[in-house]
Amino acid sequence: MEEQRFYHLVEQLKEFEGVEEVFLLSREGAIIYKSHDFSLSPDEARAILTAWKNNEPALMYKGLRFAILKNDEIQLAAKNIVGGKGNIVGSITKEGDYFLAHTRDEGMILLEWSIQINKIAWS
Repeated sequence: MEEQRFYHLVEQLKEFEGVEEVFLLSREGAIIYKSHDFSLSPDEARAILTAWKNNEPALMYKGLRFAILKNDEIQLAAKNIVGGKGNIVGSITKEGDYFLAHTRDEGMILLEWSIQINKIAWS
């Protein structure tokens, strides 16, 4: 995905209250773009993508455990149940990259976030 398109998608997603960070990963889990400067190591990015692709029960983000509640080839929806630290939602893009966002528990529920990120990623 081109950088301009990524930032356009970020702006579309930010129209919804509760978006924290947005990032794009390659098929191998490399960080392609981030919405702004925030902590996301290459190892952590690869681990997130591995958890998604391998249908693991949870993923780790910023040292927090997010239970994966929806996981298929196209979409991911995970929630930090114990700490109330929001959600990780993701969608594969037309180009085959992985568009992900960390969202707060406000504005929309997890599955609504999942639907919105999928719509935006495929727009």
